[in-house]
Amino acid sequence: MSLPWLREPWRQLVADYNNQRFGHAHCLPNRIGLGAPTYTETLVKFLLCIEPSQQACGKCKSCLLMAAGTHPDYYEVASEDNRAIGVDKIRELTQQLQQTASQHGSKVAWIKDAQRMTTEAANALLKTLEEPSANTYLILSPERTSDLLPTLRSRMRLHTFSEPNQATTQSWLTQQLGRSLTEAERVRSQQFPGAPLTALAALKGNFADPADFVTELASATIQNRPWPQPKKDDVQQWLEASLAWLQELIRIRQRVAQQRLHYPQLTQVAEQWLQREQISVTRLNGWLALCYNLRKITREQSGLNLPLLLQQQWLQWKQRP
Repeated sequence: MSLPWLREPWRQLVADYNNQRFGHAHCLPNRIGLGAPTYTETLVKFLLCIEPSQQACGKCKSCLLMAAGTHPDYYEVASEDNRAIGVDKIRELTQQLQQTASQHGSKVAWIKDAQRMTTEAANALLKTLEEPSANTYLILSPERTSDLLPTLRSRMRLHTFSEPNQATTQSWLTQQLGRSLTEAERVRSQQFPGAPLTALAALKGNFADPADFVTELASATIQNRPWPQPKKDDVQQWLEASLAWLQELIRIRQRVAQQRLHYPQLTQVAEQWLQREQISVTRLNGWLALCYNLRKITREQSGLNLPLLLQQQWLQWKQRP
C-alpha cells in the first residue's frame, strides 16, 4: 500500500483475511481525498487473486484478467450521471452472484456510489447480504457510511480510515513533488485537512477549489451579481457549495467565534447583508433543509433537472417573507 496512512488498516485487513476473520460484506466510505478508491480497488484485486500475499500477485490468470478489464467474476455497479441506482440493477447483480465462479475462485461485487441506491434497491440487496453464495464478497462505497440504510450497515463490516496529521501530509507532499514545500504551499495544504490527495491536486493546479464556488455564490447572493449557471458536470459542486454557504451564514448569524468560520473573508459583507435583509437563523435553516432535501431526492430519483431545481432554490434566497 503506497499511501502511508492506509498501510496499517491494510495490514489489519490482510491479517483478518488470512485468519478467516474477514467476512463477506464490507462498507468502505469513498473518501477520495484520502485515497479510498485506490484502497478499495487494491482490495478487489486481492480478493480475486489466486495466489495473494500481502497484495495481489499481479501475475496469475485472475490478475491478468483484472488488468485487462475482462474478469468474468468481477461485478461493478455505479451511478450514471449522478442518477439513482435502481432496483433493477441490484436484482441483476444478485442474480449474477448466484452463478458459479468462472475462474473457480472468488466473486467480487463493488457497488460504487452506494448512497445513490433507492430504498427498494437497498432492500433487494439485503437477502444477498444475509445469505451470500460461497466465496462471494460485496463491497459498498458510499460517500459516508451513514448514507446507507441501518439495515444494510448492520449486516456489513464498517471500515474507517484515520486521517494523517499535517506533518505526515506535508512529508508525503514533499515526496510527491520531489522538493520542499514553499511557505505558501504549506499554508495551502492546510486548507485540506484529512485529504492529502486533494491537497496534492491543489498544489499542482488540478483542483477546483470549493471556496471558489462559495465565493461566487456569495457574490450572487449579497451583491446582486448574476447567479451561477450550473452544468451537469459541476452541479454537485454547486449543491455542496450551497450547503457550505448557508452553514456559514448560520454561523455568522449566531455570532460564533471567528476561528470557527470557514470563509472569514466573507464575514463583513455577509453580516451587512443579513442585517439589511433581516434574515433570521430560522429562515436560513429552512433554506438549508431544502438543499439537504434536494441532495436526498437526487440520490433516490433519476431524470431530475438538478441545475434547474438548484437555481429555483437560489431564487428563494432573494424573496421577501
